[in-house]
Amino acid sequence: MRTYLVRFKPTDELIAYFSLKAGLVSINEHETEDGISFDTIPGVELANFAVNYSFVQKYGISGIGSVIFENLIKQIIKNVSYDIGVKIIYLFALPYENLINTYTQYGFSRLSTKSEDELHKRLKPRYDESCIFMFQQL
Repeated sequence: MRTYLVRFKPTDELIAYFSLKAGLVSINEHETEDGISFDTIPGVELANFAVNYSFVQKYGISGIGSVIFENLIKQIIKNVSYDIGVKIIYLFALPYENLINTYTQYGFSRLSTKSEDELHKRLKPRYDESCIFMFQQL
């Protein structure tokens, strides 16, 4: 995992921060004679993504999270995708409707409830227990 700080160059104020972590998503779970089997998709988890609300209020800037996502986060992921084969960006969103809607506007999707439950059994860390898995393909 690597954490990035986004700063406003003229004043060195913190605008936002985010972390990117190499990982994988499991799909196509099925039972075999040896137990449960599934396929995996290499991905990058977007974690700890936060915009400094005080900065937004101070300068009256809206949509800064979208700009950071499109111009920084996705570009970093695309650059490493050639080296490590990343096919998907995913995150575990807090279960707040406005946050889910924001990530949907960024192009993220949700799984069906059944698929999400199955994925959570295999993939979701305990500290993300109440969070919602969201993803987008590169």
